[in-house]
Amino acid sequence: MREPIKQDTLDLTLRQSYIGTSEWAVVALLHNKYKSLYDIYNDKINGYEPFDNIRMRLGRDIEPMMAKWVEEEINCKVAIDGYVRFHPDYDFLATNLDGECHHADTTRSVLEIKTASSIARESWGAELPIQYYTQIQGQMMITGLRKAHVAILTFGYAGPEKFEIQEYDYNKEFAEEVKNKCVDFWFNHIVPQHPPEATTESDIKNQFPVANGHTKEAGLEVVARVETLRNLMREKKAIEETIKDFKIEIQKEMGEANALIYEDEKIVSWNNTKARSRFDQKTFKEEHPELFKKYQVEGGPIRTFRVK
Repeated sequence: MREPIKQDTLDLTLRQSYIGTSEWAVVALLHNKYKSLYDIYNDKINGYEPFDNIRMRLGRDIEPMMAKWVEEEINCKVAIDGYVRFHPDYDFLATNLDGECHHADTTRSVLEIKTASSIARESWGAELPIQYYTQIQGQMMITGLRKAHVAILTFGYAGPEKFEIQEYDYNKEFAEEVKNKCVDFWFNHIVPQHPPEATTESDIKNQFPVANGHTKEAGLEVVARVETLRNLMREKKAIEETIKDFKIEIQKEMGEANALIYEDEKIVSWNNTKARSRFDQKTFKEEHPELFKKYQVEGGPIRTFRVK
């Protein structure tokens, strides 16, 4: 059994050695909005790219505050775990908790902390999105805890809007099904370094970044697909041109008006956006050619797909 690892010592290289519960939904083909199965494979084989942003920093920094709110709301004590813990039978399946809730009746539960914009939160509905539900089920499976509390802080335009705590029980059947898919993925793809099938444009670009200059004979099935694609592209162009014509006619009707209304209901708006500043690259290049050349960075080759 793989011993827990203090999260403070966790580095991006180490993350290649396991599938974290935040990745389980992607591996189980339940969610691929931000990453595909091929992306997970690429991360494990070639390493993670460092990434951080202000939203991620905010989420980390307010976790202690939200943990305190959880203590007050459900009358428990929250312990910040701080460890990456591994499945007892599969040392390549792991999780790290935001915290553990210690309840008055001596039971413990997983604490998962989430922040969301009001728009995102509204899209969730009453229950957690599948990627977060999968994550907490994996956390319960690995830790042996059988209940999870999910603290959610929703932000609107003016700041925090709502704080809520949702409670979930362990769903053994669901967790086992997801775990089995993760195990299959590890042994069938990660261990033999056999990439999964590409399913997105990003996957294709990563898998085949450079053309080698040779041609390939197309089969009848592919020829049929090319013809279908060609027809769809023609239809798309015609639709886009029609949309453009309609927009022009409506905008001509609006003139300087901000909106059109019908029976007291706004049906179209055409507002001014805040002016943007931009870097005048052309002028800078003309006036400071050496400096421009110094800071130019040459990118990799880009493959362009065209239907003839």
